[in-house]
Amino acid sequence: MCAFRITKVPGALGVTTRSERRLGRGYPLRAEPQNCPSLVRNSGKLTRVMSTSTFLRCLAGWKWGQITAGLLCLLVTFCAACRRNETGNSTAPAPRDLNVLLITLDTTRADHLSCYSSRGAKTPNLDALAARGVRFAHATAQVPLTLPSHACIMTGSYPMVHKLRDMGGFILDKSHPTLASLMQGAGFATAAFVGSRAVARNFGLSHGFDTYDDDMGAQTEEGKLPGVFAERRAGVVTDRALDWLKQNGRRKFFLWAHYYDPHQPYDPPEPFRRQYAKSLYDGEIAYMDEQVGRLLAGLDQLGITSRTLVIAMGDHGESLGEHGEATHGIFLYDATLHVPLLVAGPDVPRGKVIDDQVRSIDVHPTVMEFLNLQPSSEAQGVSLWPLLRQGTHVRSNYSYGETLYPRTYMGWSELRAMRTDNWKFILASHPELYNLEHDPGETQNLIPNHPAEADQLQKKIWEIAGTQARTEKVTTVPVDEQTRQELESLGYISGGASREIQLGSDAPDPKDRIPVLEIIQRAEEFLNAHDNARAAQSMEQALRQDPGNPLGHVYLAMAQERAGRLERAVEVYQDAIDRRIFTDIIYSRLGKLYLRLHKLDKAVDAMTHSRQINPTDLDNLRNLGTAELQLGRADEAEKAFQAISLQNDHYSAAYNGLGLVAIQRGDAEAARRDFEKAVQLDSSEVEPLLNLGLLYEKTGNNPMALRYYQQFLAKASPQEYAALIPKVRAAVQDLKE
Repeated sequence: MCAFRITKVPGALGVTTRSERRLGRGYPLRAEPQNCPSLVRNSGKLTRVMSTSTFLRCLAGWKWGQITAGLLCLLVTFCAACRRNETGNSTAPAPRDLNVLLITLDTTRADHLSCYSSRGAKTPNLDALAARGVRFAHATAQVPLTLPSHACIMTGSYPMVHKLRDMGGFILDKSHPTLASLMQGAGFATAAFVGSRAVARNFGLSHGFDTYDDDMGAQTEEGKLPGVFAERRAGVVTDRALDWLKQNGRRKFFLWAHYYDPHQPYDPPEPFRRQYAKSLYDGEIAYMDEQVGRLLAGLDQLGITSRTLVIAMGDHGESLGEHGEATHGIFLYDATLHVPLLVAGPDVPRGKVIDDQVRSIDVHPTVMEFLNLQPSSEAQGVSLWPLLRQGTHVRSNYSYGETLYPRTYMGWSELRAMRTDNWKFILASHPELYNLEHDPGETQNLIPNHPAEADQLQKKIWEIAGTQARTEKVTTVPVDEQTRQELESLGYISGGASREIQLGSDAPDPKDRIPVLEIIQRAEEFLNAHDNARAAQSMEQALRQDPGNPLGHVYLAMAQERAGRLERAVEVYQDAIDRRIFTDIIYSRLGKLYLRLHKLDKAVDAMTHSRQINPTDLDNLRNLGTAELQLGRADEAEKAFQAISLQNDHYSAAYNGLGLVAIQRGDAEAARRDFEKAVQLDSSEVEPLLNLGLLYEKTGNNPMALRYYQQFLAKASPQEYAALIPKVRAAVQDLKE
């Protein structure tokens, strides 16, 4: 027997419950088949899979009840579709020979683009893109963090499905289809040019890209605040994307350009630093806009603008002090979830503004429909084309959001949220409900006045997250299966130990820790200003109030280390471990301290713990290899450096380390090859230059030794290599005599 379930559907007459009318836009009804073998869902449509006669027998057993005439029309449509399929006249359209350019604007608030508001930066190029296309006034991200938010955009699914839940310890497995993998399979040239190591290839977003340019040169994350990644300016991203377009622009392509500039620390180049001296954040956005304009001009110069769908979207926003948060990741207010979304190109109406809420997960199915390709079977978003073309509402009214960052980095509770056109509900120890129409700043919690709306939205959270998520154990997966096996083949018994993060357990509501958060943020400012004494004083105060805070221990230890109090920094990290705060960051930084203190066995032990938790921390692997070399264990050092090159074969320091392993084994020729490979990969890396100079001098090739010594002196930092530079200068003088 065939039964039908009644659900809401856009674009037809229907009814709305009183509760749903309060929450926002209502939707009409649709009959969906339940336990009926004749119909299956295919990309949002119902398709026949058995004969019409069998289908009609199913209908004969259906209880009609009080179904409206509108539903009868739907049934007629189903039968008509069956007849079309029986005659064999329905065929899938061929993929379109068009292009897609996806531009992601990291850490960009919608209300700081001039096409959205006059309060922020002047963005003439993004404004022009909006003018020749559609601007979505209410686009929202699913996660206020770079990596998981991009995974939502690329897969069209919520974090519970794609599994990339946070910034540390998670990857996007290759089993999850993405825009790139699906388009690559359809014959598109695919390329990505990213602005930060926050989305480096080892996190999994590179799957499906023929070219994935994440080269940040010799920069590392060492010494940076947690969450601050090596980056490159928008101009470099644009230059490399334009070079690729010149070679590939005549093919059908998918190009992703990721601009990271608005992320903290705010450091715009001139003239934007001078023009936006009072808001360097806006200066970064204005500079980014200039580079977006260069990229779009490149499409014009190649004559392919008319054949290219351009989508520009923010991955998340920036709090800028609202709700006590300086940056992003802790809270789920619109300051970090409301993002710009602009769409222009073939089939897109010009100069249109759409007020309906849309989501980052809707980008994937929208792109797929544009190209006549099937979206991922995992996609939970909806295509926005009915909304773009006809203004027909689509099922994007409910938008789920989450952040695990408060729990994983601060030891506080995770947050979940449900947003509609009119309402925002935030699930926390002290839940919050805001009327976005009347209170867009989310300042008046209406929970006591609207319990029914709060209850309805909380139910929607568990519908999407699953009821099991109330006490969910999230398992970190730091590397994909192939990388895990390859790491194990090097002799690492654990290619990355998974750990469980218990959600739903007792932990402070982040709102209740705003005083601690504000102290931590002041300490960040002190650390960035190299005022280590005040940073340490602030963090001592924060840890007295919140002794189990992982980030608090890291900041206090950083302040002590920078002030030269290495033993005190070791004590801070050891105190965290004694409190059972086992993070890869704490172990890796403790290991480096022991390395500086020449306590090599303890250094190896700490860095091995870090590697077991997170084998993707390549800087930690480099330090581990260095410690093993100093202990004379060439085989173990080689494993560490090979583990780096296995994950990123453009990591120059890995080849420098392998060259040192070869020196220790007495293989000068292998050492030369490795040092030269390191220089070839990154000409700004100075240590292989010094090592080549030493190697050539030892083998009697004085002209080559002189050449590399001089290159080292020209590039070496006087502060970092203060002890070595005089010795190299003396060697140069000896070689010249």
